[in-house]
Amino acid sequence: MESVSLRRRGCVPAEEGSAAGPLVLRVNGAFHDVKDEDPQMSLAEYLRSVLKHCGTKVMCHEGGCGCCVVVVEYDDPMKPGERIIKSINSCLFPIGSLLSLKNHCVITIEALGSVRKGLHPIQQRLADYNGTQCGYCSPGFVMQMYGLLKNNATPSSQEVEDNFDGNVCRCTGYRPILDAMKSFANDADKRQKGSFIDIEDLRTCPKTKQLCKRNYLNKIGPCTDQTKNTASLLFSKNNISWYQPTVLTELYLLLQEHSEEAVKLVHGDTAKGVYKKDGPYQVFIDVKGIADLYTVTMQPSGLKVFSNVSLNSLIGHLKQYSDQSPSYTVIASHLLKIANGPVRNAGGWAGNLMMKWKHHEFVSDVFVVFEAAGAKVTVSDVTDMNTYTLMEFLGVNMQGKLLLCVEIPKLAEGESMNTYKIMPRNQNAHTYVSAGFRVKTRVSNNKQLVESVSMVYTGIAEDFIHATATEKYLQGKDLTSNDTLQGALAVLDKEVIPDDSDPLLASAAYRKILAQGLFYKFYLSLLSDKTISPRNRSARYSLERPVSSGKQTYSTKPEEYPLTQPIPKLSARLQTSGEAQFINDLLPLPNELFAAFVLSTEGNATLSSIDGTAAMTMPGAVAVLKAEDIPGSNTFMPPPFAVEEIFSSGPLLYAGQPIALCIADSQKHALQMVEAVKVTYQDQKPPIVTLDEAIKKKSFHPSPGPGLLTGDPATAISESPCKIEGEIRMGEQYHFYMETQICRCVSTEDGLEVQASSQWLTLVQQAVADAVGIQVKNINVTAKRLGGAYGGKATRANLVACAAAVAATALRRPVRCIMDLSTNMKAVGKRHGYIVRYKVGFNKDGTLNGVIITYYCNNGSSPNDNEVGENLVFSDNAYRCKNWQLIPVALKTNRAPHTWCRAPGSKPNIFVIETILEHVAKFLSLDPIAVKQRNLYARGDQTPMGFVLPYCSIRDLYSSQLTKVDVAGRMQAIKKFNADNLWKKKGLAVVPLKYSLSWSWTCYLCTVSVFASDGSVIVSHGGIESGQGLNTKVAQVCAYMLGISVDYVSIKPTTTNSSPNSGATGGSISSELNCMGVQRCCKILRERMKPVRDKLPPGTSWKDLVAACFKAKVNLTVQDWVWPDPQPKDAPQYNSYGVTVAEAEVDILTGENQITQVDILFDCGESLNPDIDIGQVEGAFIMGMGYWLMEEMVYDPKTGAVLNAGTWDYKPPFSKSIPVSFNIELLKNAPNPMGVLRSKASGEPPQCMSCATLFAVKRAIEAAREDIGQNTYFPLSGPATVEVIQTNCLVDYRNFKI
Repeated sequence: MESVSLRRRGCVPAEEGSAAGPLVLRVNGAFHDVKDEDPQMSLAEYLRSVLKHCGTKVMCHEGGCGCCVVVVEYDDPMKPGERIIKSINSCLFPIGSLLSLKNHCVITIEALGSVRKGLHPIQQRLADYNGTQCGYCSPGFVMQMYGLLKNNATPSSQEVEDNFDGNVCRCTGYRPILDAMKSFANDADKRQKGSFIDIEDLRTCPKTKQLCKRNYLNKIGPCTDQTKNTASLLFSKNNISWYQPTVLTELYLLLQEHSEEAVKLVHGDTAKGVYKKDGPYQVFIDVKGIADLYTVTMQPSGLKVFSNVSLNSLIGHLKQYSDQSPSYTVIASHLLKIANGPVRNAGGWAGNLMMKWKHHEFVSDVFVVFEAAGAKVTVSDVTDMNTYTLMEFLGVNMQGKLLLCVEIPKLAEGESMNTYKIMPRNQNAHTYVSAGFRVKTRVSNNKQLVESVSMVYTGIAEDFIHATATEKYLQGKDLTSNDTLQGALAVLDKEVIPDDSDPLLASAAYRKILAQGLFYKFYLSLLSDKTISPRNRSARYSLERPVSSGKQTYSTKPEEYPLTQPIPKLSARLQTSGEAQFINDLLPLPNELFAAFVLSTEGNATLSSIDGTAAMTMPGAVAVLKAEDIPGSNTFMPPPFAVEEIFSSGPLLYAGQPIALCIADSQKHALQMVEAVKVTYQDQKPPIVTLDEAIKKKSFHPSPGPGLLTGDPATAISESPCKIEGEIRMGEQYHFYMETQICRCVSTEDGLEVQASSQWLTLVQQAVADAVGIQVKNINVTAKRLGGAYGGKATRANLVACAAAVAATALRRPVRCIMDLSTNMKAVGKRHGYIVRYKVGFNKDGTLNGVIITYYCNNGSSPNDNEVGENLVFSDNAYRCKNWQLIPVALKTNRAPHTWCRAPGSKPNIFVIETILEHVAKFLSLDPIAVKQRNLYARGDQTPMGFVLPYCSIRDLYSSQLTKVDVAGRMQAIKKFNADNLWKKKGLAVVPLKYSLSWSWTCYLCTVSVFASDGSVIVSHGGIESGQGLNTKVAQVCAYMLGISVDYVSIKPTTTNSSPNSGATGGSISSELNCMGVQRCCKILRERMKPVRDKLPPGTSWKDLVAACFKAKVNLTVQDWVWPDPQPKDAPQYNSYGVTVAEAEVDILTGENQITQVDILFDCGESLNPDIDIGQVEGAFIMGMGYWLMEEMVYDPKTGAVLNAGTWDYKPPFSKSIPVSFNIELLKNAPNPMGVLRSKASGEPPQCMSCATLFAVKRAIEAAREDIGQNTYFPLSGPATVEVIQTNCLVDYRNFKI
C-alpha cells in the first residue's frame, strides 16, 4: 500500500490524498506537520525514522521490553487547566492517536539532557550508580522514572520499584538501576539518598559537574501551546479512513455509516502487541477526543466508568473510592498485574474486554474481575442502548456498536470477594490461571452458610468461565465444615477440564490443581483464624515482596588509582542520555536499503519454490534475493567450520531457517514484503524436535571429542558401599540481547565497509569475503559497541552480515539487515539444552569414589559452536574424586544451530555435579551443605584433567561464608517456619565454585598512540565493548601505566583494519587480555620515553614530556600482539573461586516463589574496577536465575518451529525477579599472581553459582513433600518454572483441610 496522508476534514471531503491544512505533533517543544504521514505509523518509528530522534530505542514492538518508553503530556479532558502526564510505549502508540490529545507534548530522552549541555539528574544518577552496561535499555529506564517524578516528585521506594514493571535489562541484574532510581525516594537509605529536586529545573553542568538551575524544557516553549487537531476525517486514501470525532453523536453516526466495513476503534492501540495480525481494517476511529467517554461517577449502586478510561486511571479511581466497597481495592490490586505501567497508561479496560469479545481464548483479567464483581456493561449505538452481564456481552453483535461504560457494583452486606492471578513471572506476564470469587454468607447456629457464590476463571478452556456445578453445590452449605470444602473440591475436580491442545499453555494437570488451589485460598480467607488450623493459615495469603536491597563489599587501593578505582564506565553518560549510538541509530545513507529474512515454516523438508512476485508489488520493494543470487560461497561459517547456508539452497534443516531476503526502502516495507512471499515445500518429513527423540533415533553429530577417563570409575562405583544413578535436564535460553542481530554493509570502490554487531570481527570479515567472492583485504569490519551479546553474536552475527553484504554487492547500494525479535528468536540458536545421565559411587559419609557422566547436548542442526566436548574441565566444579569418566555426545536435531551463551558448558556441567552431590546427600539423609564441604578440593589437589591446584582457597571460602551469613542460624529458622506452615515453605542452598580460566585460545592486537600536540592518548584493541566495561578497564590500565588521568585516554572503535586477526570477545578473558596488551604497550612506551624524561626537570607535565619526546623523534605509537602461550599440560591460567548462599520461599499451592536472599562471595583477585566487576557478578547471576527458574523455549512438536518468539511468551527476569536481599562481596586481600595486574575475570564465573536459587527452591519443595510422606530423592531440572515447582510439590486437593 502507498504511504498514506493525513488531512483535515471540511464539510465536503477534499481531493483524496491531499491535505487541507497542517496536522501538528509536538515533540520536545517543536511542532511537526504530519499531514503527509501514515497515521498508523508508531510514534517510535516517527521519532526514529522521520525526526531522527534515535535516543528512543526499539526492540520487541510489543510493549514488552520498555526501551521505547517516552512521556506524553496533554490537557485533562475532564479537568480544565490540569495536565495528564504519563509514560507510554512509543512502539505501540500510533501518531494519528496523538492528534486527539489536546495540547499534547511528547517528551523524549533528547529533551532531558545531553553530555554536552548537561545531564538531567536521572541520567546522571543512573550513570553514577553504575546502572548501565550495554546501555541499550537505559533511555527507557530514564524516561519511565521521569514519568513517575513528573507525577510524584517524592515517591516512596516501593513506588519506585513498582514503577519498573515494563522495563527489561539483560545486563545489570537491575540492582544498581533500582538503587539509582530509589535515590530519589523520600524514604531512601542514607547511602543512596540524593537531594530532593525539582526535576524540571535541575541538570548537571558539564563544566562544574554540579547541579545548576535552568528551565531547559521550557526553553522550547510551554507545553500548553495549541496543538489542537479537532477535524473528524483526518485521512482517506487506499480505502482506509482515519476519523477523530469529538462528540458521541458523531461517533455513533460514523459507526452507523461504516457498519458494513471493518472498523477499529482506537484508544491506546496496545492490542496489536498481542494480536499483531488482527485486521485488516478499512476504518479507524480514534475515540480519545470524546470527553464524555472519560466520565467516572460514584453512584449508589456502584462505580460507573466510561470506555475512554485507561487501566491505570481506573485503578486510581478504584483506590479513590475504596471506602465505598472493599472489592474496589481487590480489583485495583488485580488490575495492577495486567501488562505494565506504560501499557496500562495507554490501554483501557474497554479495549481489553473487546479483545476478549473478539478472541474468546484471550485470558482477560479485566473480564475475570468484572464478572466476579457482578459488573455490567452498556453497549450503545445511534438508536439504542442496552446493558449486559459480562457473559452476555461475549455474544453481542458489536458491529456498528460502542462499548460505552461499565458499572462495578459495591459489595452487598455479607459479601466477600477476592481475585488471584498466577503468572510465569511476577511482573508483566499473562496468566496461567486467573480466578475471581464472590460469595455472600450468613451466620446461623454457629454455621457460616452460603447464600450465593460466583466462581470465575480464565486460563482453563475457552468456554470455561463459571464453575457452575461448584457454585450450585455450595448453595446453602456450611463453610466451616471440612465436608463442604472437600465436597466442593470434588465437584470442581470434575468440571474443570483444561484444554491441552496448545503447547504454549501450562499443562492441563497444573492448571487444574491451580483452579482448586485458588478456590482453597479463597475458601480459607472467608473463615476466622480460630476456625482454621494454624498450619493451614498460610494458604490464605500470597507471597509478599518487600522493597529490595543489596550490599556491595570490596576493597581498593587508592594509591594505585585509577587502577582498582570504582568508576562508572566511560560511556555511561552517553548511554543514559540516549546519545550512545548503536548500528540502527545511524542515520540512513543516501539510497540505503533495508533487508528482512524470509524464514522456512517447515523443519525437515526441501524447498520447492519461492515466489516473490506479490512481494515485489509491495510499496518500496526493491528485490527478493535467494541462494542463487549469492556471488560467492553460500555459507556464513567459513572454513574450517561446517557449512551453514545463508539462504537455503533446497534442504531445510529447521523451521526458521532463512530461505530468502526481502530488500526495500524501509524496514517496515521489507517486513511487508516478507509476508507476501509465497513458499512451497516438498519431501516433508517429521522433524527431530526433542532431545529424547534424538537419543532414541541415535541422531548424533560427529564425536565432539574423546571425553575423559581418569582412574577406574566403573570399578570404584561397583566397590562403593553406596551407589546412585540419575538423570537431570537443562533447557535452552534465548540470549535476549536488547539490540537484535543487525549489520549495515556499504559497497565501496574497493570492497565493503561492514558495521557489525558482532563479538568476532575477524570471522565476520572472512565470512563476508567468502560470501561475496572478494579478498579479505577489501573488507573492513567495524564495531563500536554492542547492545548486549552474551555469546549470541560470536558466530551467529555472521548470518546478518553475510546477508547484508550479498545484498549490498548485488544492488550496489548500502543495505541494513535487521532481525526483528520474532525472526531473531526463530532463526538463531540459543543456549544448548542437555539431558545428562550419571552413575556415582560413594562412601556412607558422602565422599565420592567414582563418577560416570554422559552429557547429551543438543547442538541443533549443525555441529558448529560445539561446547559439550570442550568444557569438561568444569565437570568437577570444586569437588575431589580420583575416578572419572566423562562422555560427551552432540545431538543432531531439527532446531536452529545452538551457540555459545554466557558461561557455555561450564554452567550446565557445574549444575550436574551439584545435582549429583545433592542426590548423594538425599540418599544418605545428610545435609547437602555438609556433604559438599566434605568433598571440596584442598590446596595441592589434582583435578581429573591432571591439573594441580596450587592456590586453591575454596575450603576456607566455604567455611567462612557459612559463618559470615549465619547459615546455621537461618537453617534453624527455616526449619521452624516449615514446621509451622503447611502451604508456604522456605529453603536454603549453598553452591561453591571453582572456575578455570584459560588464555591461550584467543588473540588480540592492541595499539597505543600518543598525540604530540596535547598528550592525549588513543587506544585500539581487538576486543568488543558489549557492556562488560572492557573499554573502561583498558583506559584505567593505560592511564595507570602512563601516570595520567583517564580523561586523557580515548578508546576507539574496533576495526579489522586497526586490529586484524583478532579473536572473539568472550570467555570472560577479553577484558584482561586487552588490558595486558595495553599494559605491555605502555611499558614499551615508557621505556622509549625514559631517556627524554631523565633529561627533563622533576615535575615535568605529561603534555610537556610528550612534546619533548616527539621533538626527540621518539615513536609515540606502540603495538602488542597478545596471544598467550598455554600453561604446561594445557592447564588453566588460574582458577576463580566463590561461594553462594541462596534462600527461597515457595507458595506450595501455586508454585509462585521468590528468592529472599542471596549472598555471593567471589574471588576477583584485585579488581581493576570493583563497580564494573560487581555489575558483572550481579548481571551474570540474574541471567542465570532466569535460566534456572523462568526462561523456557517452546517448540511446535510437529514442525519444530519456535512458538514463543516474543516477549508475550518468553519471560526473562524483571526487576522484581531479583533476590529481595542481594549481597555481593569481592574477596579481599586476594591478589592473583597469574592475572593481569593481580586481577581475575568476572563476566561468566558467577553465573555458574546461580543454580543455588534452584536448589534453594528444591529445599522448599522437599519440605512440602515431607509433609505428605514423600521423602525420596527427585530431580529438579531447569528451568524450574512456577508450573514445574508446583507440580513437584505433589499437591492433592484431597489434602486441603480447614
